[in-house]
Amino acid sequence: MQTFDKPDLPGNWTCDFNTGVGEWSLGGIWLDRQGARLAVRVAQHHCNAFGVMHGGALATFADGQALAVRTYSGGADDHTPTVSLSVDYLGGAPLGSWVVADVTLLRTTRTLLFTQALVTADGKPVARTSAIYRNFKGKDAQ
Repeated sequence: MQTFDKPDLPGNWTCDFNTGVGEWSLGGIWLDRQGARLAVRVAQHHCNAFGVMHGGALATFADGQALAVRTYSGGADDHTPTVSLSVDYLGGAPLGSWVVADVTLLRTTRTLLFTQALVTADGKPVARTSAIYRNFKGKDAQ
């Protein structure tokens, strides 16, 4: 299954971020910066023995929520490390579904970004998350 297929969802989606290589790679992360959303299609290698997205893969996806509310230049000094991530699992994201995080920027300080997201799979809630990221150089989020 291709993880680089464009989401058939309303919004201005671009796939300008790839999570890297390896078995747990999410592949291409689709961003809708205007809507502060990110999305990924659940592929076989994301799934557990029950055919739904593994909780660790879902948490990895949720950890990218800063991408939806901040611009990145791609430089080494543009890193936003995670200080804290909390995930409350509400349901399963089946193979082939689009997992979408609707991200809310709660607060930006000189050193931290505070976010929360509701994560859905084909429109059904699967997780509620909150995260705190280190904000180097005091960059403001969008």
